[in-house]
Amino acid sequence: MIDPSISRNLIENAMGAVEQAVDYIFNDEPAVPFHPTTDLLSLSPSEEDQIRRGEQANYRSRPTTSALSFCLTSAISLLAIAHSLIDQPAALSPVEREQLWKKLAAETKIAGRAAYRAALILSDPGAEAATHEEVL
Repeated sequence: MIDPSISRNLIENAMGAVEQAVDYIFNDEPAVPFHPTTDLLSLSPSEEDQIRRGEQANYRSRPTTSALSFCLTSAISLLAIAHSLIDQPAALSPVEREQLWKKLAAETKIAGRAAYRAALILSDPGAEAATHEEVL
């Protein structure tokens, strides 16, 4: 059986290490833009297209930084989910358990999408021109 307190501490240490890496790596970097589709629903198609083109241009000009940002975002999210799994209350009603698992499943999808976005950035042939980008 897994000791929850040890597991919790290890996950918290891992989260702290990833957060430290984010602070160190991105300290002097402009933020990597990302706007979820739901945030753009109130915009006109041309405004949404303009925002998406800006994101794409940023990813292509800084592919390493952009992919790294999404990978670390995904890692932090997944560690937070793991922490929630370890810290879940022992006695949950079936309804509460279902709600918790649905919430964690939704959060896991978000983390997976961040990792997938990193994969898309890394596989973009238009990003190859930025091979001399420096990170760290």
